[in-house]
Amino acid sequence: MSFKNYMEDVIVEIYNEYKKSHLNYCTCDRCRADAIAIALTKLKGKYAVSPEGEIFARISRDDRQVRADALVVIIEAIEQVGKQPSHS
Repeated sequence: MSFKNYMEDVIVEIYNEYKKSHLNYCTCDRCRADAIAIALTKLKGKYAVSPEGEIFARISRDDRQVRADALVVIIEAIEQVGKQPSHS
């Protein structure tokens, strides 16, 4: 059986959008992965294992509150990584 955390899609999408207009933080692969991982640990996952669950997860992925929560944790995560980057 396969399953997927749809919050990961939201976090990655929001991260990519945010970084387009905020270029003052490192965007190397390691800093990007660290920020996304930190953000994912702060949000409750939304998993689906059935076609119905997948549809529900995709719909909730577009919810404004879900996206706003994702943006907040992404900003916090990017700032945290920026203070102590692991790439050096």
